[in-house]
Amino acid sequence: MKYCVLLCGLLLMQAVGLSAKERARLQADDVNISRSGDSVHVSFRLKVERLAKDYILRVTPLLYGKDGQQAVLPPLEYGNRTAQIVEWREKRVKEKRKSASAYHKPGEEVAYTFVLPYGEWMNGASLRLDAKSKGCCSEEMLPPVLLAEDVALIVPVEQPVPVMPELVPAPVVETVAEQLAQENTFLEEWTGSTRNDEAAVADDTETAMAIHFPIGKWDVLPDYEDNHIALDHLVSVLDKIAGAEDSRIARILVVGAASPDGSAKLNEYLAGKRAQALTDYITSHTALSPSLFEISNIGVAWNALRALVADSDMAGKQQVLNIIDTVPVWDATKNVGRLGLIMQLNQGKTHEYMKRHFFPKLRNAGYIKVFYEAQL
Repeated sequence: MKYCVLLCGLLLMQAVGLSAKERARLQADDVNISRSGDSVHVSFRLKVERLAKDYILRVTPLLYGKDGQQAVLPPLEYGNRTAQIVEWREKRVKEKRKSASAYHKPGEEVAYTFVLPYGEWMNGASLRLDAKSKGCCSEEMLPPVLLAEDVALIVPVEQPVPVMPELVPAPVVETVAEQLAQENTFLEEWTGSTRNDEAAVADDTETAMAIHFPIGKWDVLPDYEDNHIALDHLVSVLDKIAGAEDSRIARILVVGAASPDGSAKLNEYLAGKRAQALTDYITSHTALSPSLFEISNIGVAWNALRALVADSDMAGKQQVLNIIDTVPVWDATKNVGRLGLIMQLNQGKTHEYMKRHFFPKLRNAGYIKVFYEAQL
């Protein structure tokens, strides 16, 4: 009878001792589950505490889907040296075997990382830790630890970047006059005023249209110096603008000019008559009103002559330029004049050269500009 009581007492003491042991506690943080292409990356940090002496703890991460599919990830094992030796002996594994799994010490924080192939079932899956403790006298499954729930792993469908249509500027619609002006320098857009002085003639010598006259004459002669080519072209351009619905002629400027041949009074008279003769020619060959014309008379085109001299390589060039720049057409007594000094240069050879090469270019109606504007 005494033996029975003693045995019962020992059994009772053992049961009380076992129940007094605390369960191991798992603490996880920095949980991350992400997808990169066709792979799923799982990582977390795990710390195990309160693991009883001579016990081992196997923690198995489990990724499970809503349809029952799951993936068991490589486990983590915790335990002290004694528990590890016992485990190896039970599995008949020698202590020095390199293939034996490493045990982590309780209280040690372990960084866990694993990569597995992606499956469609993994979208919306959850991650938990299944832990099983094992000692010399018992085995126990700890309550699962949920690390993540309903994780979205589907790659968002890339929205196509809207391709903005290239903004093509509306084509610039040019008027008839604007198109003609691209090839005819005597056409100019109307700005509300004209330049009709001698300086303007010199400035626009290359862009203006000129009709030439024989010395001392003012009649328009189409056959002289190929005038018919310029006259026919001028009339054609004027007719095209006048007949266009989007353009109209605003003003025609005709500046009469003459060469230094003869007296100043005669040259002024010739310049005026030439400008008027050209105006009459245009009105007689077109339907344009005389009111569109602006006539100016500059007499001798000294500025135009200076420009011709400056662009040449004639002998005595600088002397001629100095005379034009500093000497008046006539002095107060009208005894000394600009042309007289030029005629004295180089025994008259300079004047003869200019008379032959430059003066014919000054015997014209001088300056013809046609101003246009858009017509709405």
